[in-house]
Amino acid sequence: MKFACIYILFTFLFSQTSTTSLNGFGDYINTYDASSIGMADSKFFNGYSDRVSFSSSSSFWKSSFSNLIMSIDVHNYSLDSDNLVSNNFKMLSFAFPIGNNKAVSLGMNPLLRSNIDISELDYVFIPSQSSPTGQPLAYNTDYSFNGGISEFFVLYSSKITDKISFGFKWSKLFGSSEYKYLLNLYNVSFDSSENISYDFNNTESFINNQEYSSDKYNLEFRYNLEKYEFVLSYSQSKPLDISFTPYFDTLGSLNTEDYYIDNDLYERDFGIKYKLSKSIGVIYENHYYNSFNSYDFLNILNSNVNSIKSNHIGAYIINHKKPNSKISRSIFKMGLYEKKYDLNNSQILDKGITLGFGINYFSTKNFLDISFKFGNKNFTNSIYKDENYYQVIFSLVSGEKWFVNERNK
Repeated sequence: MKFACIYILFTFLFSQTSTTSLNGFGDYINTYDASSIGMADSKFFNGYSDRVSFSSSSSFWKSSFSNLIMSIDVHNYSLDSDNLVSNNFKMLSFAFPIGNNKAVSLGMNPLLRSNIDISELDYVFIPSQSSPTGQPLAYNTDYSFNGGISEFFVLYSSKITDKISFGFKWSKLFGSSEYKYLLNLYNVSFDSSENISYDFNNTESFINNQEYSSDKYNLEFRYNLEKYEFVLSYSQSKPLDISFTPYFDTLGSLNTEDYYIDNDLYERDFGIKYKLSKSIGVIYENHYYNSFNSYDFLNILNSNVNSIKSNHIGAYIINHKKPNSKISRSIFKMGLYEKKYDLNNSQILDKGITLGFGINYFSTKNFLDISFKFGNKNFTNSIYKDENYYQVIFSLVSGEKWFVNERNK
């Protein structure tokens, strides 16, 4: 596999996703809200005082309406001469009030995801003296990694005092993945001019099927002063259960093996917002993510993401409309972020800028947002070339007055 990784340096094609998904169980996803992502890829803030932030459990009490929450995104990655495009569901949730300044939400979102194909373009030559058939052969390999881990969550959010609120979220982690290795074998022949030709012989398939199960908990506190707002958040999972079933063309499916990853996933996050005025504010966030320390053979390309550290600085400007306007408010956001991925033998530095625009329309507190991320991923090793990317995210919060009477009792 080390040879394959080095060989991929010059001869690979990607489809559908980023190179950061070529480690661990796939690309880590922790932000889902276009309104927050447009402001430095934030988790905790979106510029509004009465709108939920999808990734922040302590913010869901802020809306007095029942909300249907949805988010999707479109990625475009540029690696060398290849452009890769993917469309992804990010989050679906339903939140509703259960009392004064209290809310519950149920939803689902991806957590770790990979959907990538790699094809070696050149051939590895096997001379006749080393060939099992006594004739010269050649081969190359195709790789396909699909699937990952998702979470179904239930959260409770409440305002405790005028200044303090909190959120608690329980998530059921589940999912499956398929890691496919296709060894393509070719017969080699030479013409009278010694030009080489390759004739396809057969393909041997090796497939690893994995199923995942665990639980994850999040506790978050928010402290609100007149101009400042602070957020502290901590998340941790239970050990990860993995059912591993290998498949070989010549042998079929082998017995399922169960593995127990005792090194928990956890996150530590901090955020602060400062209001310069009623309409203008700035934010700063720091995030630390520690991944499951899985066995190499269970990871994509035998490589693990040990941790991700990130810093985020953003700003927003709110434009308040006239009282009779169908659009109550519009908001413009921008920001900068830097993420450092610590892998087994290398690092990835991800830097980018964000832009966002949103509107708050109609009396039922509907919010529509679009945001853009533009970034570059730099790899400290020589296995992958630098990657440029942009991402477009759409989010919708559709508010209705369901359960409002019950809340006001």
